[in-house]
Amino acid sequence: MSHASRLAVLLAAFGFISVAAAKDLPAPPPAADPKAVELIRDLALPENPTALRDLAGWRAPRRIVVATGNPNGTSARQQLEPLNAAAPGVEFVPVANAEELATQAGNADAIIGGDDTVCDPRVLAAAGKRLRWVAIMSAGVESCLGKPALERAGLTVTNMRAVAGPVMAEHTIGLMFALSRSLEVSIGRQATGEGWNRNFAGSQPQALDGKTVLVVGLGGIGTEVARRAHALGMKVIATRASSKEGPSFVSYVGLSDELPTLIAQADVVVSALPLIPATTNLFDAKMFTRMKKTAYFINVGRGGSVVTDDLIAALNDGTIAGAGLDVTEPEPLPKDHPLWKAKNVIISPHMSALSDLGQAARLAILREQVRRFAAGDKLLSVVDFKKGY
Repeated sequence: MSHASRLAVLLAAFGFISVAAAKDLPAPPPAADPKAVELIRDLALPENPTALRDLAGWRAPRRIVVATGNPNGTSARQQLEPLNAAAPGVEFVPVANAEELATQAGNADAIIGGDDTVCDPRVLAAAGKRLRWVAIMSAGVESCLGKPALERAGLTVTNMRAVAGPVMAEHTIGLMFALSRSLEVSIGRQATGEGWNRNFAGSQPQALDGKTVLVVGLGGIGTEVARRAHALGMKVIATRASSKEGPSFVSYVGLSDELPTLIAQADVVVSALPLIPATTNLFDAKMFTRMKKTAYFINVGRGGSVVTDDLIAALNDGTIAGAGLDVTEPEPLPKDHPLWKAKNVIISPHMSALSDLGQAARLAILREQVRRFAAGDKLLSVVDFKKGY
């Protein structure tokens, strides 16, 4: 028997409530999933200081609309089952896209989906006053910036910051290894049938041990990259916008305005930045010129932080040694775009967050967020629109 049931029996026994009324008492909210608790701790996900129930106009949710499309192939049923368990009595409505979401948003207490879906103008226009929570299923929120409808009192917007950090960090290290060992050259020769060739002029293999990596954007993803690079014997330096504090495995943390100085020290530069006005076109010809000619540039943040034509020029004229890109500008990158044929570049199609683990971590965090929302508790990873992430 649950604690609430035992309490109801006692109250009925002493005559404080009727037996019928005791049966109508709401069941206690489900307990937090231990796996989610562990993830929250390991990823250091920030908790909002204010509980939802303490906000004016809060009420227990009745209807949550979920955009269930995702690149990992997780079915709608697989996504909704844990949510139903986290919030008994709440109706979960699956939709396929922004168009369908707009038709269901009018009486929703919460909407869940990718930033381009939940922040679609049609969805925001259709959302009613009941809407109290917008859950973005990605770390990036650029599609939601500059939308006054999302900044009204009583509405909380969250994202999935840091959740894909470990997998994206592995992808980043993979690009780092591929470039430093000139694998793009060997794989290219294999694909063209060139055969055995040990001449790597123009793409000399390099060792990473003892080299310096600069992590630009020491957030959830950047910290996981830094952790792995340090384990490889690299010296890690970094920049972040919020403070000069960082974990013990980072030798130095500078503020954003120190980037032009720090970039000259690095053998590998990793951008894990969100796309906000301050980071748009940050990596331009002047910035690439500050890098060592033997240095690699890796971008797993957002393509819009790079001036693409300047990167192409830096690669082709030898200003930098190579680039590994999981994001580009534009995106998707057209087949005939000159970036594909730039020297010593490896491009992956914005898939660094994908893995055989699928949506497991995201769904665990989402389930916990739904549990907290239904109970009126403190949500995690609330978006700060002044910062843009």
